[in-house]
This record gives sequence, C-alpha cells and structure tokens, in this order.
Amino acid sequence: MAILYRCKAPTDRVCRCGVVARRLRRSGIGFQEVRVPFLKRQRPEVDELTGQRWVPVLVHGEHVVHDSHRIVEYLDHLDSARSATAAARPARHGAA
Repeated sequence: MAILYRCKAPTDRVCRCGVVARRLRRSGIGFQEVRVPFLKRQRPEVDELTGQRWVPVLVHGEHVVHDSHRIVEYLDHLDSARSATAAARPARHGAA
C-alpha cells in the first residue's frame, strides 16, 4: 500500500494533490492519505522524507516521489511496466 501526503483541500478537484489521488485510484493502487497542515512550517514529516515541505509526496514501497508531475510520470511508468508484463505472458488456453 502507498502513502500519499497531501494538503487538506476538501475535494480532489482544487489542487495538484487531488490530481495525484485521482491518478492513483485510476491505476488501482491502494493508498492511505495523510493530510498535512496548510502551513509548510508545520510539515516536518514531509521535510524528513524529501528535504522540502511541498506536497504531494508519494511513498510507494521504497520509492519516495515528490512533485505532482513526477508522481504522475512514476505512475505512468508503473502502468506501462504492468502492461508490458501482461503482454509478455503467454496466453493460457483451456486444459484438454
């Protein structure tokens, strides 16, 4: 399961954090949301992960990705890798 550090915006339609949340859902990746305070100085957990205090930040396994554009690129890469893996599997036919 992934963790998405994001702002406290009330919907997924008003900020870049929401863009990432919607993209995670579309990819089928389960995630927990951690809503951080609006004031950047009150985000020490984000600073510890990335060395900066901006959100969104995605923690997925051993990967920590910040910046909404980079997160979307990362998710695109995961989707492409999954598609390539699925296409490379031989088709299974029913047993005779």
